[in-house]
Amino acid sequence: MLKWLAERFARCEPVKVETVMSKEREYIEDGQSRAFDESHRAYLEQHYRTFTEKEYPDYVRAHYDYMDPEAYPHKKRPCYGLALSGGGIRSASFATGVIQALRNRHLAGNKPPVFERLAYLSTVSGGGYAGSALTWYQKLFNCFPFGNIETFAGSLRSQSEEDRILSYIRQHGKYLTPSHLGTASLIGNVLLSVTHSVVAYTLLFGLAFLLFSILITTGVLDPLLNMTVISTTSVESLLERGPRMLASIQDEAVSNHRIAFSVFFLTLALIGTALFLAIVFLYGLSSYFATSFSRAYCYRVRIQRTLGLLLKGIATALFFAAIPLVAHLVFGTHLSLNDPGLFSSMASGLAGVLLSIRQFRLNTEAASNNQSRSSWITRALTIVAAMLFTFFVFLIAYITAEYVHELYRGSGDPSWLLLFVLLAVVVPLIVNINQVSPHKMYRDRLMETFLKAPEVAPTEPLCERGKAANATTLADIASAKSWSPYHLINCNIILNNAITPRYRGRLGDSFLLSPLYCGSLATDYIDTRGFANGSMTLATAMSISGAAENPHSGVAGAGGVTSPVLSFLATFLGLRLGYWAFNPNHPLLALQRLIGPNYLFPGFRSLFNYGHTEHSLLVELSDGGHFDNTGLYELVRRRTPVIILSDASADPGATFDDFGNAVERIRVDFGVSIRFPHESYNMAGVLPGSQAASSENSARIYDEKYQLSERGYAIGDILYPDAGDNKAFVGRLVYIKSAMTRHLPGDLYSYKLSNPSYPNQPTSDQFFDERQFEAYRELGYQLTRQLLSNEEAMKLLP
Repeated sequence: MLKWLAERFARCEPVKVETVMSKEREYIEDGQSRAFDESHRAYLEQHYRTFTEKEYPDYVRAHYDYMDPEAYPHKKRPCYGLALSGGGIRSASFATGVIQALRNRHLAGNKPPVFERLAYLSTVSGGGYAGSALTWYQKLFNCFPFGNIETFAGSLRSQSEEDRILSYIRQHGKYLTPSHLGTASLIGNVLLSVTHSVVAYTLLFGLAFLLFSILITTGVLDPLLNMTVISTTSVESLLERGPRMLASIQDEAVSNHRIAFSVFFLTLALIGTALFLAIVFLYGLSSYFATSFSRAYCYRVRIQRTLGLLLKGIATALFFAAIPLVAHLVFGTHLSLNDPGLFSSMASGLAGVLLSIRQFRLNTEAASNNQSRSSWITRALTIVAAMLFTFFVFLIAYITAEYVHELYRGSGDPSWLLLFVLLAVVVPLIVNINQVSPHKMYRDRLMETFLKAPEVAPTEPLCERGKAANATTLADIASAKSWSPYHLINCNIILNNAITPRYRGRLGDSFLLSPLYCGSLATDYIDTRGFANGSMTLATAMSISGAAENPHSGVAGAGGVTSPVLSFLATFLGLRLGYWAFNPNHPLLALQRLIGPNYLFPGFRSLFNYGHTEHSLLVELSDGGHFDNTGLYELVRRRTPVIILSDASADPGATFDDFGNAVERIRVDFGVSIRFPHESYNMAGVLPGSQAASSENSARIYDEKYQLSERGYAIGDILYPDAGDNKAFVGRLVYIKSAMTRHLPGDLYSYKLSNPSYPNQPTSDQFFDERQFEAYRELGYQLTRQLLSNEEAMKLLP
């Protein structure tokens, strides 16, 4: 028994990122030596040796003479990384086409296909849909999931396993509303989460109000309620002298109990105000001693912090003091279902919810620096409505607690009182947030679409389609013998209250989920077999990486839902796709075997914007795009020599904002610079409309009509600096951007005319039909084919 307990509660020791990358290299070396070396011996001995011994040194001497030309780190075999950006089903469709082209042997010439040179696969959000499908089918079934492009003769004729899988994914672009369930089921699952969350938090608020009401009736607080300045008598007298509507409604005076409740918090506000003023004047007087005052830096910081805390305390006390008075103003002495105040309060609450959900949905798109005036007005109205709804929530909780208390005082029977207390403790404590939030529904729909076992027919019930993936852990992927690029699933750990300024300023840090290790620099890493109690599946990891809508987070750490007010509302309503997990580096990590995340802990703390530090017992994971929406960050951390980035993020203004955010963080954190020195392959050619700049006569009309780019790709240098034992070297970045160019199939131009926002349709559209899926898949394939067919461009890659 003792041995069983010791094994069950043994702590999985955290490791540093250097250990993680070392173990990854060993894993990749073992896999690639079997899958690549024997098949491509001639390429390694001829082309690749020429690159490492002559072409690379010559390039470094010509362009970066301060680097050692012999310091290329991977001389045994090429090391490529493929990054698939976020962007929901749009990005997944585009990435599918990119992967198809990279694997096409006919486009590789006398070299191995680029796909076979991949060592790493780094995915974010929607890119993870396609990336997870690739990992799932290749590792567990030794099967490429995106069709055999070399022999494909149409879905009616080509019946290979690869083609059937792609056809299934293509026909299920509306993955959130499968035919077996539909839109009603989607709404029902969201309401399930909303109901659980609203009931749990309302019960907790009601319990707090109930306990305080009981405390008031005991008389313990009477000395505080009968002070000289503010007392129950003085407040009651003030109400009687004020306008009649404030003193009573329908000749019903404000109850003594409600007055006592308000007086208590008004007294706290008065004490806080007195302390604030006292500190202000004492601070001013202390400045008389100028020399000592100028040196007392810590003293000044403590005063500044104290003043801020006092202001928060005063505002909170006034907030609670107003609740009983507003309750009387709106509902009278008793709550009645026929009371018009109830319906008006519900209407204002509903308005707050609808406006906040609208702002919440906008958070899935990248924040624009040039927001219009109307958007700021909408956001201001949303915050005001959310604040009114928050007050309404506390109002209902107060009325509920008061009603339960009156039942007890009227009858003397504690049954209702005990039942309410029991419900208020048990319901928030036993309901697992991860299991009832929209995250679970989102995960299941993704799993059924992208991780169906090959032998399961497309017409089988949903529970059969996702059955195998539901039971397959992320650690199982590592033990599978078939080779596939090592999968780095990028997430974000929410750290808006972090102690470390870098994490707090960015509202998070890159959090890795992978077959071998899970964790972040902020929390260290642990063996995947010990993370999330050993139950982390590929399906769950994929959905966490795509948890775009979540409180306290936003694209690259920006957006409306990063505000405390909107985060409170989203948390209260249970509108979250994120995932709570135990901190890999916390001493109490073993508790994950006993309890799960619930509305009491950590939910209640998160509701009021507490927790979310690198040392919290439970940490919240969200969309990887909330830190880096490209997938570049983790590949650069691993000093990957050649990185191919598939970027299908929504970018209607051609700002390259996601890419720019990644480049900035890479430079700041790793000292790595990314440049585009080759004029023929720089970023200018990717801009919409760039083709028209060099076209003439009738061709210009065509180019301008479709705003065609000169290219759908750019090629740049990655300048890795000296880092410890690692010498500086030059890597290569291939940037493939969803853009319209010349020489595309005619149906893509037709789709563009019918859908002007293509290829930057909003991420909120997660309901792709066949034509929409094909428009992005084919675009990804054609742009990558154009790259691979450019012999001069391909000479830049080993």
